[in-house]
Amino acid sequence: MAVVVGFIPTEVGFAALAAARTEAELRGGPLVVVNVVRDGVEDDPRHADEQQLEIARDQLRKARVRVEIRQERTEEDIADTLLRVVTEERAEVLVLGIRRQNDLARHLLGLTVQRLLLSSPSDVLVV
Repeated sequence: MAVVVGFIPTEVGFAALAAARTEAELRGGPLVVVNVVRDGVEDDPRHADEQQLEIARDQLRKARVRVEIRQERTEEDIADTLLRVVTEERAEVLVLGIRRQNDLARHLLGLTVQRLLLSSPSDVLVV
């Protein structure tokens, strides 16, 4: 069954990518890597550039499952975009990387992660 990972080009994002690869290989894949690019928000550090996407491809080259890397351009909410992909792919698992910040875990993990945890039709693995 499919595994979807919400990818951001950070240390945490690459850790999520590695965990997603492991999950996809255990489940027989495929692995769908999604980087969401918000239209009109040009300087968002969550947007992966071509070099960062190439690093992700390099980490996944020897995966034993089919890998698809997608950059989804949208005006909608990041959570909505990831939920749409999870549904389209009939994913068994959604993998997310979270930053470990204080302020009560960034108000209990942040709104996007909260929405995904509560709304995903699949299991969610948080790394």
